[in-house]
Amino acid sequence: MNKARIKAGKKVLCILLIIILAGAAAFLLYCLPYYHAKNAPDFSEDERVSIEDKGKYIFYDGPGTDTALIFYPGAKVDEKAYEALMVGIAEEGTDCFLVKMPLHLAFFGKSRADIIMKSYDYDAWLMGGHSLGGSMAAEYTKSHGDAVDGLVFLASFSASDLTRYQNLRCLSVYGSRDLVLNRSKYEQNKANLPAGSLSEVVIDGGNHAGFAYYGPQKGDGEAAISKEEQIKKTVDAVAEWGQ
Repeated sequence: MNKARIKAGKKVLCILLIIILAGAAAFLLYCLPYYHAKNAPDFSEDERVSIEDKGKYIFYDGPGTDTALIFYPGAKVDEKAYEALMVGIAEEGTDCFLVKMPLHLAFFGKSRADIIMKSYDYDAWLMGGHSLGGSMAAEYTKSHGDAVDGLVFLASFSASDLTRYQNLRCLSVYGSRDLVLNRSKYEQNKANLPAGSLSEVVIDGGNHAGFAYYGPQKGDGEAAISKEEQIKKTVDAVAEWGQ
């Protein structure tokens, strides 16, 4: 091998290394910033719900014993921002498991429901999530549909074909002022759910970020109701659907 070819090879390797490093830097710049929990209520003294941090998830143990919801947070959102929602649902009789995601992206932790289902015994398991979290909950259900009884989508939809799971019940809740949810894709992807399985609730005046306490979200519409009201309406929707 002559010197010219060696030199050319080194140049190509340097270019590839630069591309890889640039890609890694861009990835970290995207992933590291996230929406922190902001102005969230303190539920540490809640008398009806026990809150236990289990490392990879937070367990909200309410008065119910039969049904549990495994919840995946939205992309780049601090899981603690959803505590009010989890406590509210648990208080109504459905225990909740709020999953912590690597880099706050459910895409990298979509199988984390496995460890929860193997560690607890419930008559019915629900999967759910907000935005990307809901889509990844559906992706998990795609390969675990026999173990999942229902799906709860908050400003989300299933990009996975779940039509073969005819006994799967689905609930979709979103705000009328949500400008982040792609409504066209939302409508198109309804075809991925079993026929007749979907119940929809539109929260008048709600937006994309109103399901959790993490402040405003870029590109979202301005809510006409408080987060407290949107979360309460969501809790009521889940409780009514679950009856």
